[in-house]
Formats: sequence, C-alpha cells, structure tokens
Amino acid sequence: MVGTGTLVRAIRFAAPRLGQLVVVVLAVTLLFYWMLSLLPGNPCVLTLSGAATQEQIDECERDRNLDQPVIVQWAKWGADIFTGDFGKSYNTGLTFSESFTNALPRTLLLMVYSQVLALGVAIPLGVWSGYRQGSVGDKVTSGGAFLLLSIPVFALSLILILVFAVKLDWFDLSGYEPLSQGLGAHFRVMFLPSIALAAGLLPVYLRLLRTDVIGTLQEDFVGTARAKGLPTHMILGRHVLRPSSFTLLTVFGIQAAQALNGAIVVEFIFDLDGLGSLLVGWVAAREYLLVQTLVALIAVAFVTINTLVDLLYSALDPRVRRK
Repeated sequence: MVGTGTLVRAIRFAAPRLGQLVVVVLAVTLLFYWMLSLLPGNPCVLTLSGAATQEQIDECERDRNLDQPVIVQWAKWGADIFTGDFGKSYNTGLTFSESFTNALPRTLLLMVYSQVLALGVAIPLGVWSGYRQGSVGDKVTSGGAFLLLSIPVFALSLILILVFAVKLDWFDLSGYEPLSQGLGAHFRVMFLPSIALAAGLLPVYLRLLRTDVIGTLQEDFVGTARAKGLPTHMILGRHVLRPSSFTLLTVFGIQAAQALNGAIVVEFIFDLDGLGSLLVGWVAAREYLLVQTLVALIAVAFVTINTLVDLLYSALDPRVRRK
C-alpha cells in the first residue's frame, strides 16, 4: 500500500501543476479570443451568402454570442465546454469532435515520427560528437547541425518534394494515407513530411546533448569508471548518457509541444489535412468557438507534457526527488 508520506508528497507535487494548467488554459484562451475578435470582417457575413438579410445576420450574431462583449463570449464558451458542447462549424456543419477526430491522428503520427527520427539520430551522434570533441567528425557533425538549423522548414519541404517525389518519384504526394491502407502506402506519404519536421528538431537535440556529454566526461565518477577498466560503450551508455539527458529532456518537452508550429506548415505543403490545417481553416472562417476549443486542448497538452518532464527528472536522477 502507498504510505501516507508518499501520498502527501504526490499531492504537494501535483497541486501546483494542476493550478498552473488551469491558469495557463484560462489565460491563453482569453487572450486568443480577444485577438480573434480584432480580426477585420464579420464572421456571420463571411459565413452567410451575400444575399443574406440583416435579420439573418443578427440572428447568426446572437446564436454565436457576437453581440456580447468579448469576456462574456469567452465565459459562455467555457460554460458550454463544461456541459460537453464543443460547438460546430457554421460553414461545413461538422461538429468539433468530428473534425478533431479526423485530423488528430494525422498530426500525432507526424509529430511522433519526426520526434523518433530526430532523437534516433541526435542521441548517438550527440554522444559520439561529445566524446570525440574537436575531431574532424565532430566538426562535420556540428557544421551539418548548424546547416540544418538554418534551413526554414518550408524550404526544406519543397526541396524534399522536388528531389525525392518529383525527380526520383520515390514518395507519394497524393495526400494522407491511413495505416489501414498498408504500411507501404502510409510511409510513402508520411516519410518526407516527417523528415522535414525532424530536420528542425535534430540539430537542437544534438548540440545540447553534445555540450552536456562534454561536461559529464569531466566528472569524477566517469574517471572512476575508466579506472575500473569498463569499456567505452558501457561508460558512455551507462555513466555519461543518463546524467547528460536533463537539458535534452527539458527541451524535448518544449519542442514536442512547439512542433505543432512546424506541423502547420508541413501539413499544408504535403496536403495532410491535420490539426494545423484545421486551425488555419477555422481562423480564416472566423470559427471562434472551434478555434478556442482547439487552442485550449493545445494548452492542456503543453502543460501536461512539461509536467511529465518534471516527473521524468526524478527517474533519471534520484538527487532531484522530493524529500
């Protein structure tokens, strides 16, 4: 059974983070709602045809609470969320849940694939580059990382399309293909956008891990491990990588949430129709309520990811566990 002391420590750890989640969601959604209200144009006029009467426009504004102050609109949106009403599109007639469940798997898969690719390359290269500091290989790796970091995601996406999809015809540009259509068809569509998104993450992970590995190699416990005659791969894998992962873990939590920014561009270029494309379309159509709900979910995901990062700290190093 869980002891009373353990339960108290868990509550003390979780309470401020839950409070942070609530504050972040409230602040982000209110600020975003206010910014949306500053956009030019009447959402009801944009939604209805040009032949709509003033009565129809007024009815649309009342239905969408546009005749109320921004703070009242935001409060009514929050009340609807708590009752399970997430809103629907006035342009397509689809509910938020229908649009969201269709777009979410595409964005999640894109983000997972890109993170796996970025970490799968950055971790071994970062450890090796830090261990071989100053070597020709280290300089080439660092130079390549800076080169990748300097290329905008949209430019890299277009280069990948031109070379591998148009010239070589190795990959497909026909739009998203679910896993149910077969692994081959799925990865022919998802590989290039995953590479384009991972290219911006990889150099950040690699450079941070390299710097931490260089510092960890100077620690006394690494010298002790060498004195014991442990092989290099064991020293790097067991004694160096783990304490060098704190900065990488912190940045991973931030980058995992921020990757949605790059995903918006990548999804548009590769015609994947994920959450990024959905968000842009809703903003353009002034679908305030739907945008609010999606932004709230993104804010919750951001805070949740960073809370999980805090929890992983104690797993990596017992010294940071709460007493």
